[in-house]
Amino acid sequence: MEILSTGQKIKRARIYKGYTLKRLCGDKISVSKMSCIENDKIKPEQWILKFVSSKLELDVEYLKQDVRSQIIKNIDDISKNSPGENYEKLLQYNLKFADNYSYSDICFVIMHMLFNHYLDEKQFGKLQFIISTYYDYLQKCFSNERNSIYYMDIARYFYVSGEFSQAINYYDNVIRICEEDGCGEYLLKAMYYKATCYINLKYYDKAYELAMKIVNLMDSMQEDIENVCIYQMLAILSLKMDINKFSKYEKKVYELCEKNLKNKCEAMFDYARVLFNLGEKNRALSYVDESLRIYPKDNIKELVHFMLMSTDILIDNKFLKRACITCNRALDYAINLDDIAFIERAYYYKALILLKEGDFSKGEMCMNLSLDNLLKFGTSREIYKRYMEMGEMYYKVGNVEESVKYFTFAINLKEKYKFL
Repeated sequence: MEILSTGQKIKRARIYKGYTLKRLCGDKISVSKMSCIENDKIKPEQWILKFVSSKLELDVEYLKQDVRSQIIKNIDDISKNSPGENYEKLLQYNLKFADNYSYSDICFVIMHMLFNHYLDEKQFGKLQFIISTYYDYLQKCFSNERNSIYYMDIARYFYVSGEFSQAINYYDNVIRICEEDGCGEYLLKAMYYKATCYINLKYYDKAYELAMKIVNLMDSMQEDIENVCIYQMLAILSLKMDINKFSKYEKKVYELCEKNLKNKCEAMFDYARVLFNLGEKNRALSYVDESLRIYPKDNIKELVHFMLMSTDILIDNKFLKRACITCNRALDYAINLDDIAFIERAYYYKALILLKEGDFSKGEMCMNLSLDNLLKFGTSREIYKRYMEMGEMYYKVGNVEESVKYFTFAINLKEKYKFL
């Protein structure tokens, strides 16, 4: 991952070999010229690279690879792997070199990757810090494609922040650029996410109209957007708008999910969520039950995540017995996986169920088991929220001493980290 210029490679290898400049050059190259090459003041000719590579026992192709090529390869390697703990550091390292060499197009790509990484991690402070730099790089290597990428990123930022009207404005910019430019690389994607903004704003008529436009365009556009997403949106909108087309779109979604049972179960869960909100609880429950029954077991972590999501929605809608059965199964899996985050969440839901059923003793025990695990990995904000819940739990049963203790923990934590 280290980036070196051709001159730096030569100098490092020469020193490693214990050669002086004079010994390296012999009678073939002047010492002053080689010094200029090592200090990147001039570029070496091909015959010099071959001569040096032979004398220093280096691959000539290694010497030929310039800084730009190295950065591009590094970014390609980084993008192929899931973001790890060094992801940000590696991007920043390559950005420094790209900026020093004025490779604005590469800087733009790296800023795009950093921006989305910070957004995924909800690091809004870092986003605010880099956004003007991101825009500056765009202006230095402007193209309609890069402009669309930038607008898509800013739209996503507003979407994640819950500012859906602002997000729509930026998706509109992308749509306008694509239509004016006669290309559809981001058109359907922008239209799809604009429709999701309308759904969040409860402008269901506008969302439905836009989704139908996407369906009409899909066959003629070669764009990376899954058909199932659009039909899933139309199915959900049909439920929300009480349009007698839900069965039609539901069937279409299941056809598209024929080879992906996981996606089908997630679609069913989305229908259940909407039906619960519409008050059709028994119908919603049937979707939850069926999705849990058929969810594939080839990836236990994904299964546990789905079971815990189902437990949450079952608790919210007061199907406590069903929630308890699902939660217990999830807890067993989580313990076998030795996944602390899953164990914490399962104990937390188990505590909520027991407390709602009036079993304070067991509920308190599970809540404390959940807290013990959360303290090992949770953020300050998550721990603060849990302390507040614990304080309220003890307050409701009249245990003032314990209630005050946890409220005090929460206040101290809030003051220490200064979050709202």
